[in-house]
Amino acid sequence: MSQAIRVLLIEDSDYDAALLLLELRQADYEPEYERVETAPAMLEALEKHPWDVVIADYVLPSFSGPAALKLLQERGIDLPFIIVSGHIDEDTAVASMKAGAHDYVMKDRLTRLVPAIEREMQEAEVRRERKKTEAKFAKEQTFRRAIEDSIPSGIAAVDLEGKHTYVNSAFCEMVGWSEAELLETRPPYPYWPAEEVATIQQALRQTTEGKNPGEGSELRFQHQNGRRFDVLMLANPIKDDHGRITGWLASVTDITERKQAQDALRRAHDELEKRVEERTADLVATNGKLENAIQERKRLENELLEITEKERRRIGLDLHDDLGQKLAGITLMMKGLEIGLKKKNLPEAEEAHRIQTLVNQAMHHASDLAHDLAIAELDEDNLPSALNQLAADIKKLFEIPCRFKHEGETPHLDRNTITQFYKISQEAATNAVKHGKAKQVSINLVNKDETLTLTIRNSGLPFPSMIDRNRGMGLRIMNYRASTVGASLEIKAGRPTGTIVTCTLPLRPQATVNGNGSAFSGGIKKPTFPITTPDQNQL
Repeated sequence: MSQAIRVLLIEDSDYDAALLLLELRQADYEPEYERVETAPAMLEALEKHPWDVVIADYVLPSFSGPAALKLLQERGIDLPFIIVSGHIDEDTAVASMKAGAHDYVMKDRLTRLVPAIEREMQEAEVRRERKKTEAKFAKEQTFRRAIEDSIPSGIAAVDLEGKHTYVNSAFCEMVGWSEAELLETRPPYPYWPAEEVATIQQALRQTTEGKNPGEGSELRFQHQNGRRFDVLMLANPIKDDHGRITGWLASVTDITERKQAQDALRRAHDELEKRVEERTADLVATNGKLENAIQERKRLENELLEITEKERRRIGLDLHDDLGQKLAGITLMMKGLEIGLKKKNLPEAEEAHRIQTLVNQAMHHASDLAHDLAIAELDEDNLPSALNQLAADIKKLFEIPCRFKHEGETPHLDRNTITQFYKISQEAATNAVKHGKAKQVSINLVNKDETLTLTIRNSGLPFPSMIDRNRGMGLRIMNYRASTVGASLEIKAGRPTGTIVTCTLPLRPQATVNGNGSAFSGGIKKPTFPITTPDQNQL
């Protein structure tokens, strides 16, 4: 069965046109053709129908093959263009090929016509498919870049030599240098302050050696205008299909405002302590005024604790509801992009897969942080029940053994006392896992000899490593919590390893009652952290 072919003939000779068509029919083609002899006629034919091939005589009375080729090129039409002539020399033919003609055939050698047409039609189809693929790839690249640029955090990638291979627009805006200015740069980068180079290089060495904490490194960068700002950098390795590290991808977040807020909170806290101490000294002689100062301090401490808890929950929810959802969306889009690229057998599919893997890792890390910050809130008025639930939550969240043991009857406790004991247990257990690298935690509550004792043991770092690393706001807050209900807090080493946190509450009536209705022995003491030698108890 003959194969249809649409041919636009630029020929003034009826005889020569008939010969060309005969050659096609003898090769089992059924030509659908139109013969033109002028430029206007050619334009009209191009607008009326799509064509498979253009066959042009080199010289016509009112037109020419080169003029027809130029007209085709000016309109951006990619069709096989073959010159057929009986009077051109080899130099003229070569010049035509250089101008864009795909082939030339002498009229006395028309047996070459059909093979030339078939070859050029195949190549034209390949060119069309390539253009479609390139256009689609460019569109996908633009879409991917739009996704990357929509991420608020700065993202930068470097190879093993430290050379920048990628930066997104958020990173460029953060440091004030353009993508062109940053790509190919090597350490020390222009956004490293001169006085911070050694510190940053040390942090990067620790990252490449796997010694940096999972929460990232806090560093100081500089804008192109010289302004310094604080950042949190989270870096992950880029690996090839064989698991070999080929570079590093870093997520950089400007935390200047957060640091300023923390500094302001710390100054406010220090100012609060200073004011309370000064006020206490002024009221020592008057017991009534001293009582008021105690109550005021406790109220402010409780407000500070409430603010701290609310901020933790807010950050946890932001990570889960905002960043987590965005990362999940990006993962889905990257998966779609990867599938599309694989269907086209394009090498960029591997890069899309690696990006998807990194985004997945970031999403899981954000989820872990969110669960850590927004750990289940106390919803029990029964302390043993609440602590038992806490142990179950710790076990589920960190995937380590965590048990709760209760001895003796629990006396009636007010809501504030239950809350503070729960929060002390929560803080001690999570710190043991996060900072003490504990693999096992136990929570014990014992009522004996008119004393309620809460003990949190862990099998983490040898004492006093965890204490030294984490002395600060967390332990202060635990000590404050204990003091607000008239309890004492003690931290000591376990044997052979680990740390024991003990909170002891006398159950006998006290001299006074604080503003929250909890027993309180009277007097204000500066928060301390008792440290004792190892005992015989172990987890």
